[in-house]
Amino acid sequence: MVKLNFKRLSLQDKNKYDEYYQTCMEKSSDTSFINLWAWDNKYQTEIAFAENLCWLRFRKADDYVYGPPFGDYKSIDWQKTFAQYLPKQVMFRSVTENLAQTLQKVFGKNMEIVEDRDNWEYLYHIADLVTLSGEKYRNQRKLSNQFLQNNNYKLVPIDENNIDKVKNFQQSWLRQNKENTIGLEQENKAVLEVLTNWTEFESKIFGYVLLVDDNVVGYTIGEKQDEEHIIVHFEKALYHVRGAYPALNKLTLENFTDYKYVNREQDLGLAGLRRAKEEYNPFGFVKKYQLFLRQN
Repeated sequence: MVKLNFKRLSLQDKNKYDEYYQTCMEKSSDTSFINLWAWDNKYQTEIAFAENLCWLRFRKADDYVYGPPFGDYKSIDWQKTFAQYLPKQVMFRSVTENLAQTLQKVFGKNMEIVEDRDNWEYLYHIADLVTLSGEKYRNQRKLSNQFLQNNNYKLVPIDENNIDKVKNFQQSWLRQNKENTIGLEQENKAVLEVLTNWTEFESKIFGYVLLVDDNVVGYTIGEKQDEEHIIVHFEKALYHVRGAYPALNKLTLENFTDYKYVNREQDLGLAGLRRAKEEYNPFGFVKKYQLFLRQN
C-alpha cells in the first residue's frame, strides 16, 4: 500500500479543494470546504491529493473514517486505486448515491452499503420558498406574513461591521435552549469558526442578519455551491418572535432568485427538525450512505 500524504485541513487548501469538489455531479453540503472548516474542531479533517483525486478522512477515536474522494470519476480505476492507497478494511461516510452505486458495482459483495437517512440533505426550489404560494405552504405563509406585518424589520448582509453582533446573538440563541446539549455546543463552535474567518470565504459565503427595531432576532449563514445551488448552513432566530424563522428564510432567498435550488441540509434523525424540514415540501434529497469495504 502506498501511503497517502494526509495533512490537517487549512485555509490555504480551499481553492485547490474546491477545484476537485466542483468536478462532482452530485455535491453534498457536508463536504463543502466551508462546512469542513466549520466542523474541523469535531472531525479533525485531513486531506491528501493523489491519482487525480482529493482524499478525505476524519478522526474517529483511535482510527479514521474516510470521506468520498473527489475528482473525475470516469477516469478512475477504483479497484487499482483503492488497493494502492487504502487499508484492507475501510469505512466511508457522506458518500452520495451515484458514487455509492458506482463503487458497489465495482466491488460487489466486498462493498457493503448502508443508507444514512438521518443525513440525507433536503432540496427545495427557491422560487417555491420565496412565493410560499398554495395550500401546502399555508402555515409558513401565514407565520411569515404575521412577522412582516407586525414588526419594524430589516434584513442586512453580514459583514465586518456586524459580525460581533452576530456572535453575541449566537450566544443569546444558545442560552434560550434550556437543554444545552453537546451537539449545540459543537455547532456553536462551528458558527464562531466561520464568523471569525468570514473574510477568507468572501467569494463563496453569504449571510444575513434579521433586525427588529435594530435588535438582532435572527441570522442566516450559507454558501453559493455552484451555478444553480446554494446551501443554508446555519439559520437561527429567537423562538419567542413569532414568524421569525419562516420570514428569515423567505427574505434571505429573495436575494437568490437567480439560483434554482437551496440545500437546507440534514435533520440528523431529530423528530422535530425532520417535521420542520418536511413541512417546507422538499422536491428531493442529496442521499448519502455509509460504505464498508473489505479488499481482497
